[in-house]
Parts: sequence; structure tokens; C-alpha cells
Amino acid sequence: MSRTRSLPRAGRPLSRGAEAILGAAGLLGLIGLWQLLSTTGILPARAIPAPTDVATALVRLAVTGEFWSYAGQTAWATLLGTALIVVIAVPLAMAIHASRFVDESSWFVIEFLKPIPGVALIPLALLIAGPTDGVRIFLIIFGALWPMLTQLVYGFNEVSGLVLDTAKSYGFSLWQRVTAVSVPSVMPFALTGLRISVTIALVIAVVTEYIVGIRGLGSMLAEAQLNGVIDQAFALLVFSGILGLAFSGAVAALSAPLLFWHPSQRERRTA
Repeated sequence: MSRTRSLPRAGRPLSRGAEAILGAAGLLGLIGLWQLLSTTGILPARAIPAPTDVATALVRLAVTGEFWSYAGQTAWATLLGTALIVVIAVPLAMAIHASRFVDESSWFVIEFLKPIPGVALIPLALLIAGPTDGVRIFLIIFGALWPMLTQLVYGFNEVSGLVLDTAKSYGFSLWQRVTAVSVPSVMPFALTGLRISVTIALVIAVVTEYIVGIRGLGSMLAEAQLNGVIDQAFALLVFSGILGLAFSGAVAALSAPLLFWHPSQRERRTA
């Protein structure tokens, strides 16, 4: 009897090692193209420095304590704002899921506020509070809250009432039903929302610092551009991207231990 070769399944996720290799290859290819365009003069050096110049400027910054102090301010504001977003979004999503009145009375407000960019409120926030760190945190919360809240609401809506009733009939306590049924159902959505929100929070932090002049990577970027130090400005942009990648990667790394039971994680381990 002839054996039929099994074809690979479409859409099957790659292993983490394969993802890392492909990601690194794409990044190196982009940097190589950038260097080639700079070397041949297609990209004007006055406007867009070569990757080697940007890397040299980044190394010069990295050996100074001032740079790490400013970067720490941006990272701290991003993490604090994201933590406050979680504190606000979790009970609000639970209330929206649990109460039809809250759901119906809040959806219009949420849909109205979601499209408003957080940085658009900078003039208003400055008039109310001045150029303080509280302005940066407020804008981060306002601008990055919605992905987390939306994903949590979707997650709570995915919790099966039949499964909860079955668990209750088997004598599961309220705490056991929450930890064994509700939390696992919501966790994939929560991690997705957290990954999006922390990235948006970093963007808002840097832009707010750039415009308002609050101590951080954004204010360093504004100063570098004002002084015409273009390679340093690009180095700060590159580091901001690295910082965002680190935050996003940290959240993604939580998926393996927290979602070990999820089919996507099992497929990654067997890929």
C-alpha cells in the first residue's frame, strides 16, 4: 500500500528559534540596504546618516550617565502608565461584562474617546497641570488604555457560561471558577492588549517629552535636532525602537509560561 506524503499545514506557527532567525535576517537586510543607499549617495547624508554613523553616535551616548538617566525616565513613565492602565482596565472591563446597563451606557463614550490621539490633549493638559510628569502619565493612560480595555472586554465575553455552570455544579468554589475558567479564557486577550498598550505608551511618552520638554528620550531628541546633531537624533530614534521591542518582547515572553495550555503555544513547541 502506497504511503501519501503529508503536506505541511497552512498557517502553522514557526518555532521561536525560526522566528528569531527570520526576524534577524529581515533586520540585517534592511540595515544593509540602508548602508548601501547611504554609501552610494542615494540617501543624502545631511538628512539621513549612514547606519555606521548612527551606531557610532549610539555608542557615544551609551557611555554617558545622562543618556541612561533620560532613558530611565522614559522607561519608568511607560511602565508606570501601563501598570495604571491595567489597574483601570480590569475592573472596568469586568463591570462592562457583568452589567448590561454599564455596557449600554459606556459603549458610546468609549467609541467616542478611542479615536482621539493622546498627544492631541497636550495643550489642554499643559493648561491644567503645566509641564509636569503627571501630564505625561495622564496622556499615556488616555492614549494607551483602549487596546487593553477592548481586549479584556472581548476576553470576558469569551468566557463560557455553560462551562462556569458546569464547574459550579461540580462543587468548584468562586475562586476556583475564576482561576480555572475565567482567567485562562481572558489571558490570551489580556496579553495581546498589554502588548499593544505598552508600545503605544512608549510612543506617547517620547512624543510628549519631545513637545513639552519633560526629561526623557523625547527631550534629548528635540535637543539633538535643534543643535543639528542628526546622527545623534537618529541614534535616539533607534534606541526608542529597541526599547519598544524590548517591552513588546517581554510581554510576548510571558505567553509561554502563562499560556502553556493554549494550542498556539503547543504548536510552537512541536514546530
